[in-house]
Amino acid sequence: MVALGEDTAGVFSNNDKLAEDLIDSGKQCDENLWRMPITKEHREGIKRDVADINNCGKTRWADASSGAAFLERFLEKAKDGTEPTWAHLDIAGTCIKKGECTGFGAGLLLTYLSK
Repeated sequence: MVALGEDTAGVFSNNDKLAEDLIDSGKQCDENLWRMPITKEHREGIKRDVADINNCGKTRWADASSGAAFLERFLEKAKDGTEPTWAHLDIAGTCIKKGECTGFGAGLLLTYLSK
């Protein structure tokens, strides 16, 4: 919410086409997405001395990107060694507005899946 507010959700992905397809689907149903980064600093920031990783960074800055770096660590390569194509929608700021559930993301995913 700090970066994108209540009307735009973040999308994290390792695949440009998947990210663009999700963003386009969101535009079609008025559910805005903005591509967010996962950098080397985010990946390093979740490492800890007492555990392998933590689900957030060491500060509150770029915490959505740190959370996506955390999720990324649980993806498994295919048997042939290829990386999986994935996306994470950070809808925390958009799914509840003024105490009411918005359903944000449902239309976007239905639009994406129907293509």
